[in-house]
Amino acid sequence: MSFLSVWLLSSSTDPSGSEWAFAMTGVRDLQARGLDGAGQTVCLVDTGIDATHPDFAFLRLTAWRDFVRGRATPYDDDGHGTAMAGLLAASGSFRGIAPGVALIVAKVLDAQGRGTSASLAAAIDFCIDPDGDGNSTDGASVINLSLASASDLPVGSDVLASINTAVAKGVVLVASAGNDGLTDDGDVQAPASAQGVIAVGAVDEYGGIAPFSSIGAAAGRVDPNRKPELVAPGVDLLTTARSGGYRLVAGTSPAAAIVSGIVALLLQSHPGLSHSGTASTVFLLKAVLAETAQKRAGQVVPHDPHYGYGLIVGGASAAALG
Repeated sequence: MSFLSVWLLSSSTDPSGSEWAFAMTGVRDLQARGLDGAGQTVCLVDTGIDATHPDFAFLRLTAWRDFVRGRATPYDDDGHGTAMAGLLAASGSFRGIAPGVALIVAKVLDAQGRGTSASLAAAIDFCIDPDGDGNSTDGASVINLSLASASDLPVGSDVLASINTAVAKGVVLVASAGNDGLTDDGDVQAPASAQGVIAVGAVDEYGGIAPFSSIGAAAGRVDPNRKPELVAPGVDLLTTARSGGYRLVAGTSPAAAIVSGIVALLLQSHPGLSHSGTASTVFLLKAVLAETAQKRAGQVVPHDPHYGYGLIVGGASAAALG
């Protein structure tokens, strides 16, 4: 199984280029309430991380595993993971969504954005229990899968088994819907296609669906698990670049990272939902996110194959959780 990363676009020196996205999704409003993700752990399954970036100076990187080369020191030979980490947890000239989270990083993609199903399954298991002692309280409450596969997950596959294990423990998994919208095969890509995963499509700064964002299929799925579940900003977003500096990115990968960051803030505000040890928590959160998503112009309701249930809005979701 091979996986696809997003586009890394031009370099930039202006760290304010994602403010429109954070405003659109209510991130800054949640942060104004004192939420920064503290007490939550996000696992980034990606190309790695350049932890030397100045905006990661205060990052709590609690666990690292390289499933590609087996290196003990964190690195990123592509830049995709560093870009997603910035949206999630940067704290410097560029401020991400949840800079207070602890971050686990699992490198499963190489410099060409390729990986295997075996490494992805092992990485999800690592996110759940990073020290392998059987106690998952030190594991992730959110797993970000900003990647997509050209093939689906058959019943009994190792990746699907790992996803189901995570969901059963109450871990929230968020994944890119995929970037095949221009030559769409009719459904979101794996692992976003799995029932327990929140599939995220991409919109632009006007809230319109990005042409590359994968369409979802409703057949065999019921609410709130129709695909994609949500959309989030994914066009021309500024974030951290490896070797320092900033760059623009586009794709459903940054859209997924934004949702993962917002979920971390929601879990911080409702700590009883974290590490609940039950899948019901995951599906409760999915239902709330679906119910509170903002409908876009022309969107089919209750579910649209492009927009899903709508655009994630953090404040509305926080209010609905009580």
